[in-house]
Amino acid sequence: MPILSSSYLVNKMKILAVLLFTLLWIMNQNVFAAGASIKPSKSAGEKRLEANVYFKEGQTLQEAGNFKAASKKYEKAVRADSKYAEAWSNLGYSYRKQGDLRKGVKAYKKAIKLDPNLAEAHEYLGEAYAEMGKFDLAEKELKILRALGSDEADELKEFIAKMKTK
Repeated sequence: MPILSSSYLVNKMKILAVLLFTLLWIMNQNVFAAGASIKPSKSAGEKRLEANVYFKEGQTLQEAGNFKAASKKYEKAVRADSKYAEAWSNLGYSYRKQGDLRKGVKAYKKAIKLDPNLAEAHEYLGEAYAEMGKFDLAEKELKILRALGSDEADELKEFIAKMKTK
């Protein structure tokens, strides 16, 4: 039997190493494809738990009248869980209280799209419209609140009347 030379074996080992490296690299590309997350995505429940932490912090800041800081917390809440209607509504409220009616209206509409029966969002949207002088739209929200049988209807009615006298 012929004996193989050491240079022949070294060359074969190099080729084998390159093939092994290439195979491992290809396998790695399939597992971590471009744009794929290394971390597993969170479940809806995990997202809501994370969002609740920010939501509660936002409520505390809102109650203290710190609407700018509250809006930052609500923004984190809706980033954690984009389907959190109450967080969108409170985000709209904090924007509105900072004087940004346009952003407030946009957040209220998002909340209502997620939960059409969220009376608080309808009330606040109606108030924002009244502040903007869009009384026809404010009255539309008032009708929705009445159809929902919400106590917020009386509050919105009073707010609209107050804004009309200004």
